[in-house]
Amino acid sequence: MADTRGVYRRRPIGKIGRLAIPFVMAAVFVTAAFAQEVPKGFRSPTGNIQCLFFDASSVRCSIAAVSNRPAQRPADCDLEWGHDFGLGASSREGERLCVGDTIAGNYPVLHYGEIASYGAVICRSARKGVTCVNRTGAGFELSRSLQRVF
Repeated sequence: MADTRGVYRRRPIGKIGRLAIPFVMAAVFVTAAFAQEVPKGFRSPTGNIQCLFFDASSVRCSIAAVSNRPAQRPADCDLEWGHDFGLGASSREGERLCVGDTIAGNYPVLHYGEIASYGAVICRSARKGVTCVNRTGAGFELSRSLQRVF
C-alpha cells in the first residue's frame, strides 16, 4: 500500500485560490524558517466539525453543535465531554474524549466527497458529516444529529 502520509485530495483551485497561493507560500516559508510545523487540520464545509491530525498516527475531531443528547459523561471526567473524538492508527475503536483544551483553528475546508489522510488515518467529508477510520476499520462518524464510535 502506498504511503498516504499528509495527502489531501482536493478539488482544483479557482481564481481566488490562485490569487491566495503567493500568500500561502509566504506563510509556509516563514513557518519553515522558524522550524514549526503547520497544523494538518481541516473543517467541514459548515464549519461545525474541525479535525487535527497528530504525528501521522492519530486524529482528533471536535463538533461544535449537536442536536441530540451526548452519551453519558463518565464519572472520572470533570472536563468538557460529548464534543471531541479521537482515533489512533492502531486503535480498535474510536474514542469519545474528555478534554480541557481545544483544537479550534482556521483550517482549510474539506469539501463534500473529499478525503484527508495523514499516516494511517483517513477522514472523509460528506453531506451527512465526517467519518474517520484507521487501517483496521476502527473509527467514528460525526454529524449534528449523530456521534458514533466504532
